[in-house]
Amino acid sequence: MLAINSTVKTLFNVSPHNITQEILTSDVPLILKGYGDEWPIVKAAQQSHQQAVNYLQKMEKGVTVNACYLEPKEAGRIFYNEDMTGFNFETKPKILSDVLAEILEQVTSSSPKTIYIGSTSINNVLPDLAEQTQVSPLLSNSIFNIWLGNKSKVAAHFDFLQNLACCVVGKRRFTLFPPEHVKNLYCGPLDRAPGGQAISMVDFDSPDFEKFPKFKQAIDAALVAELDAGDAILLPSMWWHHVEGLEDLNVLLNHWWRNSPTYMGNPTDVLHHAMLSIRDLPKAQRQAWKHVFDHYVFDHNEEEFSHISEHAKSILASPLDEIQARTLRAHIQNKLRR
Repeated sequence: MLAINSTVKTLFNVSPHNITQEILTSDVPLILKGYGDEWPIVKAAQQSHQQAVNYLQKMEKGVTVNACYLEPKEAGRIFYNEDMTGFNFETKPKILSDVLAEILEQVTSSSPKTIYIGSTSINNVLPDLAEQTQVSPLLSNSIFNIWLGNKSKVAAHFDFLQNLACCVVGKRRFTLFPPEHVKNLYCGPLDRAPGGQAISMVDFDSPDFEKFPKFKQAIDAALVAELDAGDAILLPSMWWHHVEGLEDLNVLLNHWWRNSPTYMGNPTDVLHHAMLSIRDLPKAQRQAWKHVFDHYVFDHNEEEFSHISEHAKSILASPLDEIQARTLRAHIQNKLRR
C-alpha cells in the first residue's frame, strides 16, 4: 500500500433517504459513513460472507454474467498481459450463483485465483436487490451496477460520470487523485483498456520510480478512503481512483449519472476528434487552437459574446438547448462522413 497522508472527508448520518443535491454534486470526494447500514444485504454481510452469498443466491434470476479469472501469479491486479497484446485475465459467461460459490471455494485454496465481476446491471441480474437498495429520487435516472469478487486491484482510472459507490460486503480501499494529475499517472492506451477507460500503468504495490518518476507528485496529492460494509463514497466526475477489494468476498453497488443533459454528448468523443484534427499540427498551430478552445470552451464567458444579438448567436448561445445540440451533432456527423 502507498504511504498516503491525507484521507477523504467523512460525513455521518447520511442515508439513502436524506442524501442531498449538494452532496451529489460535490466536486471533492466524500465518505458517507454507514450510508447503507439498514440494507438487508449489509446486515447479512455483517454476519458472515456465507450469509451474504446465501442472500444473493436466493435472489439471483439465472442471468448470465461475465466473470473474469486471474491466475494466482497476478496477485489480483486486473491489467494487461506481459507484452500488452491483451489482458491478464480470461472472461467466461457464468451464472452468478456459480461465481459466488467459486469465490467461496478460493478461501481454502493455498494459491487462490482472483475472480471478479465488474459493472453489471443490478436490474438485470438481481432486480430484488435493486428494489431493496433504492435510493433518493435524485438518483432515479442513474445507471445502477454491481461489482463483486474476492481480493482484487483495479488500476487507477477516471469516469466522466458522477459516482456514488456503496460497499455492501467486505472492504474496499479507494486511492484517489485530482483530475490534474493525469500527467503524473502514466496512462496506458486510450482505446484498449481492461475496463474500457484508460488506466495508470503504475503498479501501486511496487511503483517503479525510475520508469514513472512523476508518480511521486501524484502520491503527494493522493487521498485514501477505506470502506467497511455499509459505507459509501461520492466520487466526483474525472477524479482518478484505484480500487482494491480487501477481503475474500467484496460486493459494491454503484450509481453513475451526469450533471448535464445526455443530449450534450460524451466529452471523450471530443478528445478523440481533437487527436485526429489538432494533435499532430505544427506546435504554433496547436497553440493557436488552444487559445481558440480557451475562448469558446474552457474559459467560456457569456459576456465575451454580448456584442452579438441574441437571435444571431446560434451555437454560441449558452447553454445549448436540445434542438441546438442535436442540430450541431448532425452538422458534425455530416462533416465526419466527408
